[in-house]
Amino acid sequence: MSPPSHLPGPIEVERKFVPGPDVEKNLCALGAKLLEEITFRDSYYDSPDLGLTLNDMWLRRRGDSWELKHPPQRGARGHKGASTQYMELTSEDDILCRVSEELGVPCPLNIESFGLNEFATFVTRRRRFQLPLTENSNTKVVVDLDEADFGFAIGEVEVLVKTQEEVGNALKKVEEICKQLGVFRETPVQGKVSTFLQINRADHYRKLLEAHVI
Repeated sequence: MSPPSHLPGPIEVERKFVPGPDVEKNLCALGAKLLEEITFRDSYYDSPDLGLTLNDMWLRRRGDSWELKHPPQRGARGHKGASTQYMELTSEDDILCRVSEELGVPCPLNIESFGLNEFATFVTRRRRFQLPLTENSNTKVVVDLDEADFGFAIGEVEVLVKTQEEVGNALKKVEEICKQLGVFRETPVQGKVSTFLQINRADHYRKLLEAHVI
């Protein structure tokens, strides 16, 4: 038997949903606790030829920190049915190496030196809840309720895992929680960035659709 495939960052398994009027009441019924209420600005960047997003790679700056989300497996897409799975890199050194590799350019000293273009920026108000751990499980389930400043609201059920072997169970878990919250849908729900692009960057949005990224 081969060893578990450990990866350089956690795999974020999540399922988006449209938050209805009863979602917070249902969260409370499941024993969820409000962890925090925060407001932050996200700014997303890509090369002029869209070399990152057309390969389902999402580089953003949140406050003073950089984050890169990309599918765990090369050449794959992060969407798995109505759920998604992405690796999340937060080390700037790791991000530099991965972006330079994807763009086929030498690794610079900092991310700004790539000369990337900002293609989306918006402010999000987030309420983050955590569900209680179930018996015989150490899996943490987090639910985010987001409101973006361009008039869009979205919810996410999220589980973080360390290996590809854990993804299957995580996908089942987020689906189960969505059903318990009364927000389960068979079809994918569009997220904040895709909706921002649909409203403000129609050409970029169209290219992502044609590349089957969204």
